[in-house]
Amino acid sequence: MIELIVVVAIVAIVFAAVRPALTGLFRGARERSGLRGIVGILSFARTEAVARGRLVRVLCDLREGVLWAERQVDPAVDRSQFELQSVLGRSQVRLPEVLTITDLTIGGQGAAGQPFGAIYFYPDGHTDGASLSLIGASGRGLLVELSPTTGRVTISA
Repeated sequence: MIELIVVVAIVAIVFAAVRPALTGLFRGARERSGLRGIVGILSFARTEAVARGRLVRVLCDLREGVLWAERQVDPAVDRSQFELQSVLGRSQVRLPEVLTITDLTIGGQGAAGQPFGAIYFYPDGHTDGASLSLIGASGRGLLVELSPTTGRVTISA
């Protein structure tokens, strides 16, 4: 019985020592997952615009940390009508709580207190260019940039 108590005590001590590292590991994994979601929806939007020959936009709710894609329905009938697009079976990409959007710049102009922003992708594959500033789990700044000519997404710290 004493041996069992000693083994349980050792396991508890090891768990207490390893727990902070595991918490940081999980937080980092959620951060990477959120960044993959951003890159995924932006890449999808560009591909969809080129493949369908229609204007596609990614809308960003800066307060809630939610992004979603919409495709122009029929530009010959109504240029302002868009429909929600599903990306990998989801209608929205919601950033995890470890990522916070601090700023969105589109075409060189900041959102300046605006709660929403829209990034447009054109049928020829170009965009107005954008950068999304985020704060990650550890408090470090992250920058997601979208090239205006190629639509390529890059992430830098």
